[in-house]
Parts: sequence; structure tokens; C-alpha cells
Amino acid sequence: MAGKAMHEYLQLDTHDDIYFLSDPHGQFGLMQDVLNKVGFRYPENGHVRDRLFILGDLIDRGPDSLRLLREVQQNPAFYAIQGNHEQMALQAIHEGCDKALWLMNGGRWHEDCDQETLTEMLAFAASLPLCYTLQINGHQIGLVHAGVPEPYDWQHFTRQCDAECLTQEDKTYALWDRKAFTHDAHTNIAHIDAVLMGHNIVTGLKPKVCGNRVYIDGAMSMGDRGMLLRYRRGGEVLELFQEFAFLREKATDYLVWI
Repeated sequence: MAGKAMHEYLQLDTHDDIYFLSDPHGQFGLMQDVLNKVGFRYPENGHVRDRLFILGDLIDRGPDSLRLLREVQQNPAFYAIQGNHEQMALQAIHEGCDKALWLMNGGRWHEDCDQETLTEMLAFAASLPLCYTLQINGHQIGLVHAGVPEPYDWQHFTRQCDAECLTQEDKTYALWDRKAFTHDAHTNIAHIDAVLMGHNIVTGLKPKVCGNRVYIDGAMSMGDRGMLLRYRRGGEVLELFQEFAFLREKATDYLVWI
């Protein structure tokens, strides 16, 4: 559910629920369990009900990178943006650079894929946008994997994406930045109500709010935990989102709320 543009704009109604998670890293089964736990309503009879937006890093580290990619490709209720792991895979396979870096960060799953399947899935990963702007109930919400390049506001950033004028340095920033997260930046990104990001793992399975930036990488790559947000006016996160967090009990293998 993504085109080939770097930036996509969607206007959504709130008759059904809208969820956000980040960095599932091949943990397909865990992602399914988390969605079932919150009562996510999958499409029925061709009708999309609830929607899920994934903030990049669908692949690597977990056991089911290929399956997770294919589910996002085929499920009309699932949307995703590129993360730095998708970029690493594309650079390693198509450009022949930094393959050792990708393998070190969980890329060996591709060795079990036939060439046709790998080519198809990487083409899908390459088609994912860098960012989304969502218009929901009068609110504008931005989605990007790691950060908004300085000194851009959201409007300038997305216009550069729309015009395909974003520099490679700025694209790298959008996929790899850690500075705003580690420095606890509290300035707001202008011309947007909230920007949801992943890439940087939060502590305590709680979203980290820096100004109007909200980081939601809950370390799903570990395979025993999950965190996601649901759009909700008046919610506890920026009065826009309700948060959910889960841990899998070792004794029972059940996901429990925390």
C-alpha cells in the first residue's frame, strides 16, 4: 500500500482504528500476536477496516523477514515506510556496497531466498516511501523512520521529497539520525502536529516524546515484546495517541499488558 513516491499523503477518517508500530525486524508472529491482543480488525470481504502504519525496518534480525515483507505487500490495511535496514539491503544487493555491514546487522535471511523472490521483495522495499503525511480528524501526523533533516520543517522536508530534490545526505539523516533522540531535542518540528519515528529504541516500553517528535521503537527485534500507538483524540501521548505495550511471559508464552 505504498507507491513509488518518496512522500505520500493520505486523508483518513476515524470510523476505524489507526495503529502505528516501528521496527518489527522480521518478527512476523510477534507482530500478529500484538495486533490480535489489541483487537486489530483485518480486512473483511475486501473492505479495509483498521489500518496499520509501520515506520520502517521490516527486515533483518528476526526469523521471518520475507514473510513480513510479503504480508505488508499483500495486505491492503498495512502501510510502511523505508528504514535504514531496507536501505542497507538495497545497497548491498543492488549496489554491491557495505554487504558485510548488512550481514552483521541481520541480513543473512536473504541467503535462504531464491533469486526471483528476493528480487521481487527488494523491489517492493525500494517502492516504499520515505515518509507519510496523514490527515486525521483535523490533525496532521508525519511518519519518518529516524528524523527530519535539519534545518527543515515538515513542509520543507516533504516538498523536497515531492520534487525529488532531497540530497543523499538528507535521506541518510531521515533513515539513520540519532542526534535529536539522544540529545532530547524539545523544539517542535513546524507545520505538523506530531511526527512519529522509530530507529532509536526507547526505554521501559514507553514512547519517548521530544517536542512533537514521538519515538516508538519498542525493541520488537528481541522477539518478546511489542509496543504500538493508536490514534485517539485526547490520548495520553500528545493528546493524540493511546499507547499499548506488551511482554511475552516466558513461563506461559502469553503476551501480557505492561
